[in-house]
Amino acid sequence: MRAYTVHTLNAFKKIPVANIDKVTLEFGIKIGAEAGIPYVTKGTAESNLKITVECSFPDQLENKTQQS
Repeated sequence: MRAYTVHTLNAFKKIPVANIDKVTLEFGIKIGAEAGIPYVTKGTAESNLKITVECSFPDQLENKTQQS
């Protein structure tokens, strides 16, 4: 999870257009297993990553957009 966190946060550092005010990362892992006849099992695994980003735009950029 540490590698995913570092990789995700570094991706947002490369956005020069907006000020990143807040980044929220949520990780989810679900693992399940069933056992029946010896040596016959069934396993499942799921994972997800939810990223929420709050950003603001510098006044200079907002002024350029409004003038165009």
